[in-house]
Amino acid sequence: MPRALLALALLVAATVRLPAQSASDLLQQGVRAYQKLEYDAAVALLRESLLRREPSALPDSQRARALSYLAATELFQQQRDSAAAAFRALVRLDPRYRPDDLIFPPQVTNLYEEVRRSTKVLSVQVPPVTELHARLEWFTARLVTTSVQSVTATLARDDGTLVRMLYDGPVADSLAVKWDGLTAAGTLPEEGRYVLHVAPRPPLEDGPRPLQVMLDITQVPPDTLPWPPPPTAPALLPERTSATQALGSLAAGAVAGGAVVALPSLFGRSGEATGARFAVAAAVSIAGLVGFFAHQPRPIEANIRANAPARAEWQRRVDAVKTENAKRRGAARLLIRAGPVTVAERAP
Repeated sequence: MPRALLALALLVAATVRLPAQSASDLLQQGVRAYQKLEYDAAVALLRESLLRREPSALPDSQRARALSYLAATELFQQQRDSAAAAFRALVRLDPRYRPDDLIFPPQVTNLYEEVRRSTKVLSVQVPPVTELHARLEWFTARLVTTSVQSVTATLARDDGTLVRMLYDGPVADSLAVKWDGLTAAGTLPEEGRYVLHVAPRPPLEDGPRPLQVMLDITQVPPDTLPWPPPPTAPALLPERTSATQALGSLAAGAVAGGAVVALPSLFGRSGEATGARFAVAAAVSIAGLVGFFAHQPRPIEANIRANAPARAEWQRRVDAVKTENAKRRGAARLLIRAGPVTVAERAP
């Protein structure tokens, strides 16, 4: 009798403290109560931790832990149906979860396996964001079941128009369903909203319900490579002679010719220009032009040959960039954002 009163007192005390504590705190207290064999208090604490809603609800990993301890506690209290119900909720939460056999004795893990085999569950796991090169990479959805089931996975527009059959066959435990980013016709999908639909085949009244994931698909412009800069000095030797000497000859001729016209004291006493002065000026200017053309830049063959390997390497890099950019333009990228997994409202 004193032990029963103590358990009742612990339960009442725990219930009084519940509202002020977080779901995580309640879970930790429930685990400690289970370890101390205080099963009544453990059940109250664990159930309350599972009842908490957003924003203080347990994350799925801790929720699975709470259900494991709750099922074990119910089983040790001879409440097998309640324990099976807790394990059934655990299987539906995460079909791949297994209670730790280093923590729980065989009677607990055996009951879990029995419940898992008899509970037909189908779940879908997709990454929240996927970016892929169509035809070259894959969007992957993992299907998880608790027993062998025939499953169909399709991709459709949000209006129900079928885009591609992704899988139709059996699934045992788990299967990765892949999509290469193309429609059934081998083309890129238009931007917009799509539905990934996963359903058991044939549908069973007491079996898992069909599931769907909304996908927002957009096309990403190709990320092309820039052109490599051409080689310049000092990597390259000068390939032509300098034009400085030619320009100097032209400038000297022009200056000298102008000076002849402008200096009347050299030819005659008057300041007027004479034919002789113009003739001399023209001759001097022509001499400058002859010097200009005589000193025009010319190729330096030895330097051209020395620069040939550097120019060939630059051209090789240009060709490689052209090839890579053509490949990137041909392999368009898709950005796929996935929503939460929900029960399908309608068949595709």
